[in-house]
Amino acid sequence: MLQNDIPKDAVMHFSEKLRSMITFENEEDRNLIKKGLNLYRQGSVYNVQYNGKTLEGRVQDVTAVDVTINLDFLEMCSCTCPSPSFCRHRMALFFYMYASVDRVGSLLEQWKAGSKPKPTLASIPVIKGNVLQRVEYKENSLESWLTLFNSEYQRFESGQRDKNVYSFATLYHSLFQTLQRKAPRSEELKRLYYIHAALFCIRKTIELLGQIEFRNYQVDTYIRPYFHNFTDVVLDNSLEMRKVSLSFSLDEMLVESLELVRNTLLTDSLFQYERMQMYRLLWATFFNRKKWLELEENALGTEQQTSLIAYAHIRFLQQDDATAIDTMKKLGNQGIPYSFWWISYLSESKNWDRARAWIDHALEGIRGYIFGIQSYEGRRHMTRLFLQHIMAYADERDSAVYINALKQLLPYSYVEYNDYLLDNDQYRKWVELQIMVGYDIDEMDRYIIKQIETLDRAALLPLYHQAVAKAIEGKNRPSYKKAVKYLRKIRTHYKKLKQEDRWDDYITKLATMNKRLRAFQQELLRASMISE
Repeated sequence: MLQNDIPKDAVMHFSEKLRSMITFENEEDRNLIKKGLNLYRQGSVYNVQYNGKTLEGRVQDVTAVDVTINLDFLEMCSCTCPSPSFCRHRMALFFYMYASVDRVGSLLEQWKAGSKPKPTLASIPVIKGNVLQRVEYKENSLESWLTLFNSEYQRFESGQRDKNVYSFATLYHSLFQTLQRKAPRSEELKRLYYIHAALFCIRKTIELLGQIEFRNYQVDTYIRPYFHNFTDVVLDNSLEMRKVSLSFSLDEMLVESLELVRNTLLTDSLFQYERMQMYRLLWATFFNRKKWLELEENALGTEQQTSLIAYAHIRFLQQDDATAIDTMKKLGNQGIPYSFWWISYLSESKNWDRARAWIDHALEGIRGYIFGIQSYEGRRHMTRLFLQHIMAYADERDSAVYINALKQLLPYSYVEYNDYLLDNDQYRKWVELQIMVGYDIDEMDRYIIKQIETLDRAALLPLYHQAVAKAIEGKNRPSYKKAVKYLRKIRTHYKKLKQEDRWDDYITKLATMNKRLRAFQQELLRASMISE
C-alpha cells in the first residue's frame, strides 16, 4: 500500500492527461491498457512510495523494472525497461495509483466512453436563415487541415496549466499524436498532412520559445529532442515522397504551402541548422519548378542569415552554383556546414562536377570553422560529418580530396586518417601520425604492431626510438628499465633487418649522450648493451 495518501485531484488530473494521449480507439493503445491492467491485477506492482511529487514502484514482469510516475508532468514518467514511450509497466503503476482514490472499473468505463464521439454544442448543426451550416474536415484541403490544427491546439492549450520547458514534450506527445491520428487515408495526402502537422507544431514551438524563460542547458534536455522529432517527421516523409511522382492534383496545396514553409522555417530563432535542412529538402522535393523558384527568389529578403541560405538554395536548384557559392561566402566560415547538404544531394545523383565545386568551397573554410567550435565533442562531430559527406566523391573521382581533408583537420580526423593509412598499407605514414599525436607504443593495438612487424618491420623503428627517449626523460630507475625494454625490441628489429651496424651506432651514441645518468648506464650494462 501507499505510505502517504495521494491527493485525489492530482490523480484525476493525471488520469485526464493520460486518457487524452492513449485511447481505446487505437489498437496499440488498447493493447497497452490491457497489458498494464493485467500486470496490476496479477499483483505485480509492489514497493510503491509517494514522496509528494512522484510515485515510485517496482513492477514484476519477465524481469523486475523500476517505474516512476510524475503527477505534474506525464512526459517525465520513466521506466527502466527499454521502451522510450509510456509502457505497460507505467500503466500498471498508474492503475495501482488510481485504485487508491477510486474504482479502476469506473475508470475503464469512462476511458472507453471517452473514445466514442459524443454530440456537443459545437458539433450540432446550426440553422441560420434556413441554411444548415457545419464545419467539416476536408482531407484534400490545406485550409481545412490548418483549421483542424488550430482547433486541436486551442483544445490542447485549454488543458495546460502553465507554459514552461516541459510544454515542449507535451506538445509532441499529446497535440502532435492527436493530429497524426486524424490524417487522411490516401498515402500521398497522409505524408503531406504529416509534414504540415509537424510544421504547425514547429510554429507553436517557436511561439512558445518567445513566451517562456529558459536556460541554455535546458535546451538540449527539454526542447531540442522534441524539435528534432518534428524535424524527422518532415525529413522522413519528404524523402518518401521523393520516391514517387507527385500528382498534379497536389499543385494547389503546394502553391498554398509556399508562404507557410517560408514563414515557418526562415524565422530568426533557435535550431537554424535543422530548419534549413527542412527548407532545402522540401524545396528539392515539392517545389522545384521554374515558376515557383522565381516566386520564392523574389519573396526572399537579404537581411537575415536564413534568407541568404535560402537564396543560395534557390540558385542551387536552378544549377547556378557560382552565385549560390558566392552568396554562402558572405556568411564566412559559419556558412560552411550548410554546404554538406548540397554536397550530399549532388553525390546521390552522381553529379560529380557540381559536387566538386561545393567540396572545394567547403575545404576553404572547414578548418577555420571546426577549430572555432568550443567543445572537443563538437569539433570531432563536425569533422566526422564532413568526411562522411565527401567520401562518395573521393571514392568515385579523386581520393586526394579526402586525404587533403584528413590532413587539414588533424587531430580531429585522427580516427579516419589512422584507418585510411592502415587500410592502404601506408605503415610509415601511420607511424608518423602516431608520433605526431604523441601516442606511446604501449597504448597501441598489439595486433596492428604485429601486423606491421610482419609487413614492414623497419617502419616501427621511429616509434621505439621515441619510446626510449620518453622513458629516459623520466630520470628514475623504473623509467630506465622501461627504456631498456624498448631497446631490446630495437636490437631485435635491427638484427632481423640485418642492420647490426646501425644498432651499434645507435646504442653507442645513446649511451654517450646519457653518460651522466649513472642508473641508466647500470641498466644498459645489466642488459649487456654496453661494456665497461
